Amino acid sequence: NTNNNNFYDENGILETGTGEILSDPRKNGKERPWKMHKVNSLKLHELYKKALVLDNNLISESRMKSLEECGDNLLFSVNDKNEKRLKGASFCRIRTCPMCNWRKSLKLFGQTSEIANIIINQDSSTRFLFVTFTVKNCDADKLSQTIDMMNMGFKSLTNKSKGVKITEKFKNNMLGYIRAMEVTYNQEKDTYHPHIHCIFAVKAQYFTHGYIKKGDWQYIWGECCKTEYEPIVKVQTIKNSTSKAVAEVAKYPVKMDELANYQDENKAIKALIVFTKILKGRRLITFGGVFTEARKQLKLDDVETGDLINLEDEPNENFQEIKKVLFKFQVKVGCYIC
Repeated sequence: NTNNNNFYDENGILETGTGEILSDPRKNGKERPWKMHKVNSLKLHELYKKALVLDNNLISESRMKSLEECGDNLLFSVNDKNEKRLKGASFCRIRTCPMCNWRKSLKLFGQTSEIANIIINQDSSTRFLFVTFTVKNCDADKLSQTIDMMNMGFKSLTNKSKGVKITEKFKNNMLGYIRAMEVTYNQEKDTYHPHIHCIFAVKAQYFTHGYIKKGDWQYIWGECCKTEYEPIVKVQTIKNSTSKAVAEVAKYPVKMDELANYQDENKAIKALIVFTKILKGRRLITFGGVFTEARKQLKLDDVETGDLINLEDEPNENFQEIKKVLFKFQVKVGCYIC
């Protein structure tokens, strides 16, 4: 439909049916990848159809419908510079959905930036570390207990009420953290790789009186997880301790876009079944210490269950709407059209 169907509603002009193809650039000019994530969500929907043949209790019919329709219609506010802000959309919130995971990653980026701002403003000497904690890859049947082991290990490392001797030095300098559990799948070896990405806020004295070398980190993490080997830990200082630098390293767990594009469909289906079952009901993102306090101060909603329409990734104080435009995803042409 290429007719220009403008009509007024109580909130101004709503534009539909113009034939305009969606363009939604960020301030840096880079297009937001709506189309890519919608296409990948539809691919995931097709994978789930095949997975249901193997396990008919994997996902309900209503959830399947929500996934298929996720992000189908996007209602944008538009200003006089033709800049867009999302005003309405229906997201499925399925843990494995590429569209929803993308929105959550933007939400996490925005929230982390706001939180880090508050932490830095309260104490400009605060420094930040980006640490990735790993363990050896495991088979599907060991994934759940491996994640449990890592969660317990992380508690031993960070919970100040747990008197673990080897962690004292770090706990004395740790002010708080944001932690994201990610699980990836190795197609070649048919194994799973759970790992924790963590941003720690630490006192400045960490670098003079409490510094932990890489080898020591590996020993400490191995002791916390009670492994029989020293697991790999990657540690880097976020050198430019601005809120944006801190937010840049905030990642969202489980990159389902790759899963939707595996060449070996049978392995993709198998991995999808494992992810859906093992990650169900698990909390993948947690905050502690000064990060928790700043979140409360900002009254931020939950990254995993909260609003996916109004995100904090690109704040716009003076956005003056002149109209609303509705874009619908057209499967036949594979893009969003007004």
